Amino acid sequence: MRHVDMSGLTVPAAWAAKTKGTLDAVRAAMAGNTERAFTAHWTEDPVRDRLLDLVGGKCWYCETLILRADVNVDHFRPKSEVLDVPGHQGYWWLAYEVSNYRIACKHCNSGGARFNGVPEGRAKGSQFPLLAGTRARHSRDDLSLEQPLLLDPARSGDPDLLGFDTAGHARRSDAPYSQAEANIGVCRADETIRILALNDSRIIKQRSRLMQEVGVLARLGDAPGVQQLIDERVGPQAQWSSAALTALALQRACDRQMAAPAQPATAPGGMPGIDPARSRVDLRDLLEYLDPDDLEVGITLTGRHDKKVHHAVLNSEGQIKVLGRPWRTPTSAARAASGSNKIDGWEFWRLTIAGAEQTLADFRAKHFPPIALA
Repeated sequence: MRHVDMSGLTVPAAWAAKTKGTLDAVRAAMAGNTERAFTAHWTEDPVRDRLLDLVGGKCWYCETLILRADVNVDHFRPKSEVLDVPGHQGYWWLAYEVSNYRIACKHCNSGGARFNGVPEGRAKGSQFPLLAGTRARHSRDDLSLEQPLLLDPARSGDPDLLGFDTAGHARRSDAPYSQAEANIGVCRADETIRILALNDSRIIKQRSRLMQEVGVLARLGDAPGVQQLIDERVGPQAQWSSAALTALALQRACDRQMAAPAQPATAPGGMPGIDPARSRVDLRDLLEYLDPDDLEVGITLTGRHDKKVHHAVLNSEGQIKVLGRPWRTPTSAARAASGSNKIDGWEFWRLTIAGAEQTLADFRAKHFPPIALA
């Protein structure tokens, strides 16, 4: 995901006038309690072409090039309904606001992504969960009071929360958790990866291969034509360019480390303090209280939902492996396992220590007393 600057985007006056008439008809239908009809003006060339001009023909969420397929224009705030929010009639007043549009591939917008041949991810669709704040329900409500859970490519800073490992997997970057994430124990990056299936197995290998290519090119230094090849892969219109940028940054960091003079050894300092926000979202700070030998093999976790038992494995990196996929946060792992968007993974997952079964929340409370959250 790369930041897409929409600040200067405008639409033709004729298109704006046409959509105003359609929106007036929607408003009248709502007033008369009759069925609304949204004409898909957002698919028309005058607006779609301007969106495509911003970063080319690729999905703004997963950065996959959209070749020989329909280009979907997603409403970031859904126009007709909001999944899991009963009674919400959608952000209908934003149906024809170009600032609410995002270019999306079919998989990110409506599903179809797969992991090892198994469908996964519910796709963006009408999902618009909030991390915090007051949800807008009427055109007069203040949208700035909402704190969206999903990362938004059009919001500066959001794409920076996504990173990649050398195997091509999308993951959270090294940015610290926000207080809002700590308050409800979720990771925005993990939830975005889960809902949009950004680790579709059909693109992980290709993303990894791209990162390897960029690493090799970066090691070639000033060889003729190398910089152009790198620029072609990290440019904003390139496929999976954020992963390519990560690979370039990693290689340059390695180069700097190798070039730096050796530093004298220093006596180890005290243990770093526990980040209260981090300890509310992931398990890394709790690993020291678990048997390292058990972690090396993998500690079994179980969770129950709708009379079904789900199993997972906690490893030495603090990842919870569910259905073959590692997750860094208990809540996203629990939601991936159960298919529910409302589960708290700390209460869902249970582990057994010295014959006593306990939830992850109980285990955390034993070692990290409850803290006051803003």
